[in-house]
Amino acid sequence: MFAGSAVFAVSLWSSSDLSAHRDWGRDSYVGYAACALAALVLTRLRPRRVLRARVLLTAACFIVVALVPMILMVRDRAASRNELHVLPEVAVIERAGNRLAHGHDPFVAEVIGHRLIGQVPGVPRYEAFFPYFPAMTVFGLPSTISWLGALGDGRLWMAFVAIGLLFVGLWLARAPPDRALRAAQVLCVLPTGAIFLAGGGDDLPILAIAFVGLVAIRRRRPVAAGVAFGLAMAMKLTVWPLAALCLFVVRDASGRRVPAKFSAIIAAIVAVFVIPFAIWNPRTFLVNTIAFPLGLSSVNSPAASPLPGHVIATLVPGAHRALLIGLVIVGSPLLVWWLRRRPPRDVADVCRLTAVVAIVVMCLAPATRVGYLVYPVNLLAWSWLFEHSPEGRSTDELGDLPASIEAAAAPRRP
Repeated sequence: MFAGSAVFAVSLWSSSDLSAHRDWGRDSYVGYAACALAALVLTRLRPRRVLRARVLLTAACFIVVALVPMILMVRDRAASRNELHVLPEVAVIERAGNRLAHGHDPFVAEVIGHRLIGQVPGVPRYEAFFPYFPAMTVFGLPSTISWLGALGDGRLWMAFVAIGLLFVGLWLARAPPDRALRAAQVLCVLPTGAIFLAGGGDDLPILAIAFVGLVAIRRRRPVAAGVAFGLAMAMKLTVWPLAALCLFVVRDASGRRVPAKFSAIIAAIVAVFVIPFAIWNPRTFLVNTIAFPLGLSSVNSPAASPLPGHVIATLVPGAHRALLIGLVIVGSPLLVWWLRRRPPRDVADVCRLTAVVAIVVMCLAPATRVGYLVYPVNLLAWSWLFEHSPEGRSTDELGDLPASIEAAAAPRRP
C-alpha cells in the first residue's frame, strides 16, 4: 500500500501538468517509501501489538505525506504571490469568497457574441467559473482577512474541516478499530486523500460532511443527518445522489422510516443558501453550477480525463450532448428498476450502490476527471466500515474518546 503510493507520487512528480501535483509528489514519495519499510517491520511484531503500531504509523505517515507537504506548499504560494503550489479550485473558491465579502455576486459570467462565458481578468476562462453552490464560499472567506496572511489559504480550512469531521464521524460510528483506521487512511493518508489535503481539493470536506451524515443515519438521528447533508448539498452537486439514496434507509429512533422529514430539513438548508443567489442572477447561476460542470457552456471544463465518455465526445462530433442524454434516458430507468428490485437496506448498501453509480457515470460522462474516484473509493471503504458498526445507539451512550483510537491505543494484556 505505502510502496504503491510512493511509486504513484514519483510518477505524478515527473508527469503532472499541475504544479501542486508535482510539489506533492516531490515532497511525499520519500515519506511513503519510509512508511513502506516501517510496515515491513510491523509484520514481525506480535499480533497484539500490530494494531497500535499501525495507528502510530498512520499518524506519522499523515504528517510526512500530507501535513508537511501542505505547509511547504502554503509557504511557497505565499512567497511567490501567484497561483502556483495550489490546486486551481482553491483560487476559484477564494475569488468567489472575496467577491461575496465585498458584496458582489460570487458567480461571474458575461455575454460575448450572444454566448454566456466566464470572464475574470488575468485567469483562464475555465477558472473564471464558480462551479459550486453558494455555501462553498465559506472556505474562501478566510483569504479576505488580511491579518491572517498565509493562514487564510483556503486549503487549510478545507483540511481542518475534513480531518475534524472525519474523526467526529469515526467517534460516533463506534466501528471496529481496524476498519476505522482504514477509513482514516483512505481519506487522509493514501494518495486518494493526501494529494488533495496538500493541494487543496474541495471534495474532501464534502466527503467528511457526508460521512457524518451517514453516521447520523446509522444511529437513527434524521435531524442531524438532514443538517449534515443539507450543508454538503449547499456546497457541491456531487453529494446529491448519495443523499437521494439515503431516503431509502433514513429512520427515526423508533425504527420508522422518515424520508419526508429528512428531505424537508435538507430542502430548507439548501434553499437558504441557494435561492438568494439564484434570484440574484438566474442565468449566470445556472451556467456556473449546471452548464459549465456538464460541459454545456461555451467554455470547456478542464475536468476532462481520458475516460471512455470523454474519448467518445472528443472523437465523435456532437456526441457530447448525446452522451448526457443517453446517460439520463438509459441510466435513470435502470437505476429505478434496480431500486425497485433491490432497494438499499442500510447505510452500507447505500454506500456501495452510490459508489457503483459514481464509477459508471465517471466512465461514461463526457466531462469528468480521474480525481472524482475519491468518491467511490471512500464510499466503498465506508460500506466496509458500516457493516460492523452498531446501529441505533444514542449519542449520550458514547464515551469520552473515539472508540477506534481508544481501543487501538490501549495496552493489551496477553
